Amino acid sequence: MTTYKFLATDSASAMEEVVKKLGPDALIVSTSKRGNKVEIEATDSIPKDATKERLAEKGNFSDILHSKIDVLREKQRHRIYNKSLDQSFQKEGSRNSAKKNDSSDMIRIKDQLNQLQSMLAGMVITEEKNLNEVAANSVPLKLRQFEFSPEVIMSLKPAFEGLSIERGTASFLRAFSKKIACEEVNEVLKSQVTFIVGSSGVGKTTLSAKLAARMMEDKDSSKPSLVSTESHLSSKKDDLSYFARLLNIQKFHYQLEQSVDGFEKLCNGKRIVDLSSIAEESKYFIKDVKEKIGATKVATILCLPTGANKQFIEDQIATYINLNPIIAFSKADECRLYPRELSVLANKNVKVGFITGSKTILSSLAITEPDVLASHLESYLIDEVNYE
Repeated sequence: MTTYKFLATDSASAMEEVVKKLGPDALIVSTSKRGNKVEIEATDSIPKDATKERLAEKGNFSDILHSKIDVLREKQRHRIYNKSLDQSFQKEGSRNSAKKNDSSDMIRIKDQLNQLQSMLAGMVITEEKNLNEVAANSVPLKLRQFEFSPEVIMSLKPAFEGLSIERGTASFLRAFSKKIACEEVNEVLKSQVTFIVGSSGVGKTTLSAKLAARMMEDKDSSKPSLVSTESHLSSKKDDLSYFARLLNIQKFHYQLEQSVDGFEKLCNGKRIVDLSSIAEESKYFIKDVKEKIGATKVATILCLPTGANKQFIEDQIATYINLNPIIAFSKADECRLYPRELSVLANKNVKVGFITGSKTILSSLAITEPDVLASHLESYLIDEVNYE
């Protein structure tokens, strides 16, 4: 049997060379990885002593796999049936014979499994980024390259189906932005009490000051007050008091152990509360305040740092999901906001309302309305394409 080796940048290109050289009936002997390339060994001749089973292997892998599985299932049914007969009707000698048959079947099954394992070991799985130009020229694959999740792409398929790469991508971004952007974010700014929750170090205190500055831009609204909930302020820097002086607004400290009545009487006007306590205490406190003054007057903002990994975002959302939080991405001037992280919000049906940096307080809080977010993502994707 004469074999030929074909080396190409990806498996699709290598298969094209095989078909050109040996024709569509060529037999693939092996597939392997050679550095950054794929090598396929193929032949156009079959040994004369090849068995029918070897000839059947010219079919695709899916057919072979299903045929093997069917054989295994049939043998399993026979074993169960024979076992039942042994227990009910057959004598001891017949049971011993059945055991021998079972042993023989097991040997054949092991051989078949080893054969399947050998076939799988020779397969090369090509990533989306390594697909050839023709295969990659589709909107879903392009979006996968940009790291949008498969679930999000599939759910928004009607937005780009049948469109070109450029128009389809733009249409997807608009639909995606509409799905995750909070259209009522301006109503959030009018809330009587705004709670800022999240892990330590994510930028909650700075976000509190930026929200206060943004609320003060509304001339018809009274100045908000900043409220801290830390237990021991004397042992660390009180950044919230510094921001209050900078903005010329009041700053209060509240102990969560006190009654909700005490919080309601703390001050008049809007309150922005930097919740620095543990998550469970914060959730109980927010629930009590909602019951006291009304859920429609209370907003909860979950602060997440831009660039946080997917698992961290999923864990934080799971912790506060019962509070129906609006997401605020902080530290946007230190790291990019990637589609893979935003895809988590879409999968969890959570809305993003704000994107902010970490260096300045005034005029640094961006409200992520759908059009603004779509523009942000489009500029990001253009930068990624240029980088590549």
